[in-house]
Amino acid sequence: MGRHISSSTIDAVSSSINIVSLVSEYVHIDKRGANYWGCCPFHNEKTPSFSVNPDKNMFYCFGCNKGGGVIQFYMDIENVPFADAVEQLARKNAIEIIYDDSFTKEEDEEYARAKQLKNDMLDLYKRTAALFRYFLNETEQGKPVLDYLARRGVSPEIAESFGLGFAPDDRRWLKKFLLQKNYSNDFLAQSGLFSKNYPDIAFFSNRLMFPICNRNGEVVAFGGRILEGDGPKYLNSGDLPQYKKTDTLYAFHLAKNQINKRKTVILCEGYMDAIAYHQAGLNYAVATCGTSLTEEHVHMLKPLADTFLLSFDGDEAGQKATFRAVLMCRKAGATVKIVNIAGFNSGDKPKPKDPADVLLNFGAETLTSIVDNSIIDSDYLLSRLAKKYPIDTPDGKTKASLEFFPYIDVLQSDIQKESCLEQLCNTFGLSLKAVRSDFNRRDAAQKRTVPDGHASESLAPDNPDIKKNAELRAMLAVVSNMEYFTKMRSKLSPEDFEDPAAKELFYALEECFREDAVSLDAILAKCGNEKLRNMVSETVSSGEFAINSQETTPKIIEDSIAFVHRNSLKRKRDRLMNKIRQCSGRTLEEQQELRNMQYEKMAIDNELNVKDVTE
Repeated sequence: MGRHISSSTIDAVSSSINIVSLVSEYVHIDKRGANYWGCCPFHNEKTPSFSVNPDKNMFYCFGCNKGGGVIQFYMDIENVPFADAVEQLARKNAIEIIYDDSFTKEEDEEYARAKQLKNDMLDLYKRTAALFRYFLNETEQGKPVLDYLARRGVSPEIAESFGLGFAPDDRRWLKKFLLQKNYSNDFLAQSGLFSKNYPDIAFFSNRLMFPICNRNGEVVAFGGRILEGDGPKYLNSGDLPQYKKTDTLYAFHLAKNQINKRKTVILCEGYMDAIAYHQAGLNYAVATCGTSLTEEHVHMLKPLADTFLLSFDGDEAGQKATFRAVLMCRKAGATVKIVNIAGFNSGDKPKPKDPADVLLNFGAETLTSIVDNSIIDSDYLLSRLAKKYPIDTPDGKTKASLEFFPYIDVLQSDIQKESCLEQLCNTFGLSLKAVRSDFNRRDAAQKRTVPDGHASESLAPDNPDIKKNAELRAMLAVVSNMEYFTKMRSKLSPEDFEDPAAKELFYALEECFREDAVSLDAILAKCGNEKLRNMVSETVSSGEFAINSQETTPKIIEDSIAFVHRNSLKRKRDRLMNKIRQCSGRTLEEQQELRNMQYEKMAIDNELNVKDVTE
């Protein structure tokens, strides 16, 4: 259950944090004139188009149109929702977080308990990770594990940065130790560190331990690899109050800045794979935590990376996982390539199975070269299909084509689709006309079959284009000069606006006004339409409606208000005219209704005539 952060807290975060200092933590910016400039962290570019305006405490990119204040920047760069951004920025800057008192006492207590449980879990996992590190580095039991890491090419520095540890063979020591530290049995039973059936027995024992951290570097879970004896090769924490494996990536806290800088991420399946890439200096690698890649993972990475390099196992299961991941990443609009370790020519040496093998036996330069020469996904898939099916037969060609069609489906550009259809034809010796016909028939059949009755959802545009018409320009002028919103709201209501974007912006300003939190970040947070948010940021940043002369200020705002109000009156008069024409006046009630509508029309006509005279 989430809490509603007070407007005073939002306003404090927006106004008191210096955006130049915040942006400088992520982007190199230089002062040019009144603003600071650098290369945008949200898209690839060589010429800086990303500006930071210290006077307005906002940023704007003239290349990709992202913009906003300190909260919006933190949301975009860290890929966190609004409330999390406010809370994290407030804590980092010692700003008191105040929550609205709109919850019942029971809800308030429930929220407090959930939050306390999460914080206590974070503290427990931090302590436990430190214990595991101690057993690895300071005990005789840890020496064989240190030897294993050395044999796998993991340096002490990398082991330390990843917080690697060792869970000893004694499965009862952890419970005894934690009880001595005043943890309760009930709390430890919820921690995921002990067996559900045998609550005194540690879940991890005699294993190399991999702490799993959230984006802030806090330990939230563990993975454990067995080095000898019986049992699964890997054990992983299940979902916990502070951890969900479907939206957590191993090493993300270490890699996120490099991912953002390079606009590229290496995606692995295993902890040791990610560590091997970092050991080789390829410190933009992350791994899933004992689960397949999910849409949440892709959503987490997409704001930082344009290119996804998939480094999965070369066996059948790994190839299937690669295909699923390709479709998922392409659907999100990413460029996808495959790190082809299986295709590496190892000469007289045994073929490497994974990045750690390449690093250990061939060195960091070779691993870097394999990554640099990653295969574009369409080439990889067609090569795989050519090996999977007998493409010298009509049946084999048909099966290979049908398996390739889902890839073409998820491509977001018609040019890409056409190019891949041609590539399919050239690879398998097919007629483009025949392949296009099969593809289009399959596509049409899919469109006719809309599952679960969600046709309207799938066919409706998510974010229709926004046109900067007169109504929207009026709202943008007021957003740029918020001190005039009081005048606007005294003359207009949301119903006076015909344009949906202008109406949404009026609602956003009205909510902020009532909450006494009229800042750019607060306004942007109220706008659900991303294109509208970008337009607001662009307008404020460009100074298009900046007021340089106090004499012209009232005229600009009043003309805008008058225009919107006059058009609203005209629409209202037209609706009345239609009703008057349709009213027969046969009954007394209809006659009274007709007179009321005529009086209302006369009042509107008089107001419009007065406006025409005064204007």
